[in-house]
Amino acid sequence: MTTNNQIRQNALPLPASLARRNKPQPNFAELAASPTLMRELQSRILKPGPREPRIISSAHGQIKHILLTYPAYANGEYSYKQVYEDLIRQLPVTTQFTILSHPSVTGDLQAVLDSANASERSTIVEAPEYLNFLVWAEDPYVVVQDVSIEPPTIFLVEPYTFRRASDAAIAELVAEATHIQSIQSPLYFQGGNVLIGDDFVLIGADYPENTKNLIQDSGNIIVPEGADVDTFVKQLYEKTFDSNRQIIYVGTELPVPQETARQISIHGEIWTEVIYSGTGTKQPIFHIDMLISLAGRDANGKYRLLVGSPADADRILGRPPVEHAIAEIFDDIAQNLQNLGFEVIRNPLPITYVDDAASKTRFWYFATANNSLVQIDTYNGNHVWLPTYGHGDWADLASIDAENKRIWEGLGFVVHQLADFHPFAQNLGSVHCIKKYLERG
Repeated sequence: MTTNNQIRQNALPLPASLARRNKPQPNFAELAASPTLMRELQSRILKPGPREPRIISSAHGQIKHILLTYPAYANGEYSYKQVYEDLIRQLPVTTQFTILSHPSVTGDLQAVLDSANASERSTIVEAPEYLNFLVWAEDPYVVVQDVSIEPPTIFLVEPYTFRRASDAAIAELVAEATHIQSIQSPLYFQGGNVLIGDDFVLIGADYPENTKNLIQDSGNIIVPEGADVDTFVKQLYEKTFDSNRQIIYVGTELPVPQETARQISIHGEIWTEVIYSGTGTKQPIFHIDMLISLAGRDANGKYRLLVGSPADADRILGRPPVEHAIAEIFDDIAQNLQNLGFEVIRNPLPITYVDDAASKTRFWYFATANNSLVQIDTYNGNHVWLPTYGHGDWADLASIDAENKRIWEGLGFVVHQLADFHPFAQNLGSVHCIKKYLERG
């Protein structure tokens, strides 16, 4: 394959703490053979947990308290400073922040908070410099409140396993330094594959399948004799997350291609092109927060979901359909959700690429605006914070930024456009991935 598309490169090298969000993949055979992991799980789930869990919504209620992680980066590397300062400044002036950081960058972080006038409503938790946690604060847990007591206790509920860098330590570090508690579940999940509406919870279909694989391979959960495994697992998710919300799985039965590297020719030179990175098994992207946004109910009470459309993005950009954008799978997800009774609104979700001229590698990724922050609140109004991508070598994506802004404004939201999120999207995340809602009004 030959291409003469422009070379697109980052201005600075990206730090190791901005590693790919989907790595590594769990090895269930290895987990099943790990008695140490089982002993750790059993000892931790004996801790008192929430008696009446209510999961924190992904969209509903005022954004009161957010968890961020702000890891180290070296001189000459891309700095998180500008993006985090812009985000903190644009969020409501009443929002509180708990931020896990490395000692080497707490000075930078404090400068960010001072500049954003957020120091007095922020708590910095220092982690050991050697602990390799990443920017993706969304994923290693879900947040529930135990509403059986007043005031409710906040719990970071961790999955059976989470092996991305040292991110599994985040919950314990935050719990030790704050009033927040942590507890572990025998279920498999990641925060980015869970979206919480007003009376439902969307879970990407891959992770319930992973839970079933764990049950089969390791016996970590005892299924009652005669019980249907699928029904029992769904009931466990309900009991763990929120018994008053319906659990809905999101996925496709279409075949989903897996990451592929192939040779291409760019301006007469042989390069390697990486496509389909970050796909799931039953999902076009491994986390549903990359392709679905919650937008609340319309005047008739029907719940609105924005579902990203690569085909719409191609039309706006005036280019032929990009085959490896797998638009048909996104369309199938949208149709499935519509069949479940949701009002589905399609918004442009462009696939684009970044080049590494040194290694002659081209990497394709989705510049997602679905991965946004949403506030649906009667008293403080409906707001959405959108990452943007029409910057630098990707200036052509400004038309996509504008169309996503138009769609949200048409739904009655005040739109706050954030800084350039390409470095995050290139590692399979965006603004929704770098935070965790701890409390909402």
